[in-house]
Amino acid sequence: MLRIGKGRLSKGLAALAAGAVLALGAGAAPAGAAEGSCAGGVTGRLPRLQDHRFYVQCAGGVATVVACPTGQVFAPAAQLCESPELVRPAVATVATAGPAKLNGLLFGVKNLSTTVRIADAPAGLDGVPVTFTTVGGRTLCTAVTDQFGAARCDTPARLTIPLDELLRGYRANYAGIGGIYLPASAAAPIALL
Repeated sequence: MLRIGKGRLSKGLAALAAGAVLALGAGAAPAGAAEGSCAGGVTGRLPRLQDHRFYVQCAGGVATVVACPTGQVFAPAAQLCESPELVRPAVATVATAGPAKLNGLLFGVKNLSTTVRIADAPAGLDGVPVTFTTVGGRTLCTAVTDQFGAARCDTPARLTIPLDELLRGYRANYAGIGGIYLPASAAAPIALL
């Protein structure tokens, strides 16, 4: 059974007191993977491979996903959260973007989209901000990734950006999280409807 709640803090782990519990949406952490790692009555902390900002607390076979304090990652060897540079180098991320549609300057650009994931892993990064810009750097809109690492937004109507700049395409930019995840960006075309 996957239970979401605060994990117990043992002596010497007071730094975890600032940790928050991850509120999972459907599919955010496969219950089978978390349960399987805690199966057989295992007790202790395990790394959450999808996102090192969290760990899995096992107690009697029950898995609870717990967040490290902001700016920290789980250190499996020490069994606590620490500064990323003490644990491992920042992890590379990859962004992909899909084509968008321009419905004239009055109606804006629709379906700006991206997926941000950890490099060399299928896991998407959930809850991270993405900024969509023209290739020239003007902000079109912003969004936050869902539990699968996908983000999507539409621009406001009545754009004041020149048509030729919009037709050069857009970029989806993920700024990264200092010391934890490296930034990533991807470009995609914008086509007239």
